[in-house]
Amino acid sequence: MLISLYKDYKRKKRCRELLNLTKSIINSNKHSINIDTRNIINEKIQLLEESLELNDIKNIESSYSSLKNFYDQNLSQHSKSKLRQNVEAIVIALCLALLIRTFIVQPFKIPSGSMIPTLLIGDHLLVNKFIYGTKIPFTNIRILPVEDINRGDVVVFRFPVNDSVNKGVHYIKRAIGLPGDEINIEGRDVFINGEKIKQVYDGNYQYYEQGTEVLTDKYIDTISENIFDVIYKKSSINTTKGKTNFPITVPEGNIFVLGDNRDNSYDSRFWGFVPIENISGKAFLIHWSWDFDNDNIFNKVRWDRIFSSIN
Repeated sequence: MLISLYKDYKRKKRCRELLNLTKSIINSNKHSINIDTRNIINEKIQLLEESLELNDIKNIESSYSSLKNFYDQNLSQHSKSKLRQNVEAIVIALCLALLIRTFIVQPFKIPSGSMIPTLLIGDHLLVNKFIYGTKIPFTNIRILPVEDINRGDVVVFRFPVNDSVNKGVHYIKRAIGLPGDEINIEGRDVFINGEKIKQVYDGNYQYYEQGTEVLTDKYIDTISENIFDVIYKKSSINTTKGKTNFPITVPEGNIFVLGDNRDNSYDSRFWGFVPIENISGKAFLIHWSWDFDNDNIFNKVRWDRIFSSIN
């Protein structure tokens, strides 16, 4: 019984595939297939469809054979070869992937610990490339922005200093200061336009860097509606000011960025501001995470971080 049902299923599937293929060729080659050939093929299509509807096995087989033979003799030259179909499918897939990566979403991998505890080494992220406006290729013009850059956004950008080491490299940091903001750092406190960022102590935080344990103090920071964690080394009550003489004012067309791992981040304190034109987008999702420091092979994947949003 099961074998009979399976054979019937395969038979009908084969017939429908031939019907779909034949109809597709006729529709796409209306001007190159003469009227007599189209009339004959339509009659054969109709016979096969009626046989399928009546479930007449004998007529199904004969109608299929008749249509298949006519197709092979008169229409096969109009069909695409398997190689051509595969090549076209690959080209379309590559074009879609390029379109998505260029204008919609881009993957990004965390190589360093400068954004711990928000982002860990081995996190794989997705970056929204159109939220601040779609960038027209080969220009710095952005169109159709969904929202402006906000204080507290985690942004991916092209390194702004033209040096041989970081040229073309993309960084990820947190936007702190917007154009026109005055930024100051005193101790562990960050001030924006004279107002201290709200910061609440949240206990100890430890992580491992190249196998070495690092002990830190964790705080919960609040900027506008963005709430996120930052850490400072236990050994210092003053975070580094880098090479910057604070206070400073963010120039137009730029932002000031910091890493959440405040004492272990190469950011605006060292090399200055990020031109808005260098920003690729906003990080919004962790889609995968590797724990390279874990010796247990079964715990190399941080399952609890997969598909988690980025604050």
